[in-house]
Amino acid sequence: METRAEICVIGGGAAGMLAALSAAKYLTASGHDGSVLILERNRVLGRKLAITGQGRANVTNARSVDEFVQAFGPSGRFLYPAFESFFSDDLVALFAEAGLQLKTERGGRVFPVTDKAQDVVQALGLLLVRHGVDVLYSARVRSIDAGSGDWTIGLESGGSLRCRAVVVATGGKSYPGTGSTGDGYGLLEHLGHHPGRLLPGLVSLHCPEKWLRELAGISLEGVAVEAWVGPQLLARKHGEVMITDQGIGGPAVLSLSLAVTPALAESHAVVLYIDLRPEKTSDQELHDIEACGNADEILVNVSRFLPRRMALELMRVWGIEGKGRTPLPKKTLAAVARSVKGVELRCTGADPLASAIITQGGVPLREVDPRSMGSRLVPGLFIAGELLDLQAVTGGYNLQAAFSTGFLAGRCAAEYVAKSANDSRLYGLMR
Repeated sequence: METRAEICVIGGGAAGMLAALSAAKYLTASGHDGSVLILERNRVLGRKLAITGQGRANVTNARSVDEFVQAFGPSGRFLYPAFESFFSDDLVALFAEAGLQLKTERGGRVFPVTDKAQDVVQALGLLLVRHGVDVLYSARVRSIDAGSGDWTIGLESGGSLRCRAVVVATGGKSYPGTGSTGDGYGLLEHLGHHPGRLLPGLVSLHCPEKWLRELAGISLEGVAVEAWVGPQLLARKHGEVMITDQGIGGPAVLSLSLAVTPALAESHAVVLYIDLRPEKTSDQELHDIEACGNADEILVNVSRFLPRRMALELMRVWGIEGKGRTPLPKKTLAAVARSVKGVELRCTGADPLASAIITQGGVPLREVDPRSMGSRLVPGLFIAGELLDLQAVTGGYNLQAAFSTGFLAGRCAAEYVAKSANDSRLYGLMR
């Protein structure tokens, strides 16, 4: 059995739902009566979106466009057209249209006022229904083939569909239990694209130090963490660090991992340093420790900015536990001060891609037109969301990029279809 639609959106996640919604709105506004169909491999839409942000959905950030672009590093400029077409203020208005209000928290992070990611999914689902978007569930795509003016999409179930334009928004390869198993990379590779190596992004890092694992569960706020390969600084991030049973995590470490996992993949030896007092210079910290002079006073000092349990553990690591009020050598005091400014940890690994928040790698940006999210290789093909080789730090940036690229891809797919239809009518009149 064959089904037909004007535009098929493969994937019903954040990018896919926005693509379908913007395509439907454009077709309606332009007087085109074509249909938009989402092909979703799960029985529900937005399974990964429903668990994002620990179930709260950090949907965007209140920062400016330029700050968003900076969050994506050197590749961020690619996103200017997408952000110009649909940005955080547009997202707030869109959810308001569905009756869902948003709120801004620390660091500009934006969440639904209900603190429920599922409400975000339901709001988008309501808008899709309101704008006449069809959804075919349990529809895993096994092939996409371009014909002369039409696309043929083969389903794993054996059925097929035909359409005029395709938006591929299947997501990355993290959290495969949500249906995000990397299908889109293979589909796009078949069409001539070249997805690069896929790595885990925004993950906790593994450290073998036994003393660190004794402190699992401790959270350090207002610290800085650096990653080095030999003399080269990979990255430095400020914020919260959490000690885990395998190493370190927390927002600062997750953001740092974007620089660390590629280095680990190249088998480089990565060393991490946690600056426990980034507001102090090394000289200032040395002055403070020298003023303490003995172990008892050092314990009092570091307990002011560290949890007591960690302060005691570090006393053991520094070899001054039980030294009491006996004056310590200047060499020992200097070593303690250096450690406060940079607790050294070896990084031997990271959480796997299956449990990563995002996928690093994807379709090279040079193969996609940033003005439309259209493939530079195949007309009528549009790519959005996590499939693109774009990654940002934590804070709602990645999800906004998914919404924005999805919106632009859907609108431009609709423009492509409308133009094709007009060209066909014009050709018919000229014959």
